Amino acid sequence: MRVLILGGSGIQGSAVAEDMVKNENVIDVVIAGRRKKALELVASWIKSEKLKIECVDVSDKESLIKLIKEGGFDVVISSVPWRVAITPLEASIEAGVNFLDFGLYQNLEFDKNISKFDENARNAGVSVVPSCGVAPGLTNMLAGYGASKLDKVDKIHIFVGGIPEKPQPPLYYKTVWSLEGVWTEYTGKCRIIRDGKITEVEAISGLESLEFPGVGKLEAAYTDGLGTLLHAYKDPILKGVEEAYEKTLRYPGHYEKIKTLKECGLLDTEPIEINGAEISPRKFLTTLLDPKLKLEKDERDMTIFRVEVIGRKGDNETRYRFDLIDYRDEKTGILSMARTTGYTGSIVAQKMLEGKIKEKGIVFPEKIGANEELFKEILKEYSKRNIRIKEEFQQRQLMV
Repeated sequence: MRVLILGGSGIQGSAVAEDMVKNENVIDVVIAGRRKKALELVASWIKSEKLKIECVDVSDKESLIKLIKEGGFDVVISSVPWRVAITPLEASIEAGVNFLDFGLYQNLEFDKNISKFDENARNAGVSVVPSCGVAPGLTNMLAGYGASKLDKVDKIHIFVGGIPEKPQPPLYYKTVWSLEGVWTEYTGKCRIIRDGKITEVEAISGLESLEFPGVGKLEAAYTDGLGTLLHAYKDPILKGVEEAYEKTLRYPGHYEKIKTLKECGLLDTEPIEINGAEISPRKFLTTLLDPKLKLEKDERDMTIFRVEVIGRKGDNETRYRFDLIDYRDEKTGILSMARTTGYTGSIVAQKMLEGKIKEKGIVFPEKIGANEELFKEILKEYSKRNIRIKEEFQQRQLMV
């Protein structure tokens, strides 16, 4: 079996490659992208004879189709920025190869035309698993898994965050991805499901506190991270869910600082004139803070989430809760956010290679989670990678 990883020099793609080469049934893993030196750096770190590099412009569909067809790949995994995520999707469908992606949920074109992509993939006999990282992705699979255990689903609440092990000034936060992406997450509107309909609320509103054993108190506020749940909530697998939202976890005090930056106009994107020069306040802030907010080499990051699925089973109000607390792997140096995101994509893609995901077209992560037999296999794979998900169950009889 042969695997192509687009965007293979990034921290997500390299984590997928590091995990995928360990599969004895995979004979070749090709990481591809524009920057040859970056790809070579990943290859020198992983040190596997299975791993090969290929330079390609991921925004050039014809070049991708040629690479996929000539390479005889069995699955394509895309870790490219969301702005160019449509091209690998279309190239894989046209080449007739199964496809998994991390960032399509952020792409408006995909969001608006999901039925078209579903039809094209079905006609091509291709399975497409979109937005399958840690969140959205694993959290959505857990939502589907919890829903499969209930007769009726009322609420799905997702709390998730990537934070440093210890809070540090100035913002009690460090970046593992793009700081610009963080600002985008904090501004504008975000989508939740309320009364069975998609509703927009202000980003980083709805502040609340949660307690996590061993970590302490964290804050959570609305962000636009439901991913495929914004489409899957109407599917029978989620059993009539009326309320669903995602909130991002941060250390206490972080959101108050961010609100101050917003109120001062420092997250605005419209350029302003200063001494005859035009500059975007957000670009200025990003340039100023980016080096200050980088995770240090010896610093551990954490990925934390809680997924709650609440509904009814028989005559009982029932709640399933799934918690994860994961840290950077100090032996390999792989960041926790890279582990939990990249390994999720790798595990699900390996199930595609095994023929365990048979449905053609767009396959929501929620559907994978709702397949209890398959998802239990996936959970075992997380355990093998020392990623532990704690499941809790609560039930009380409804008053008749």
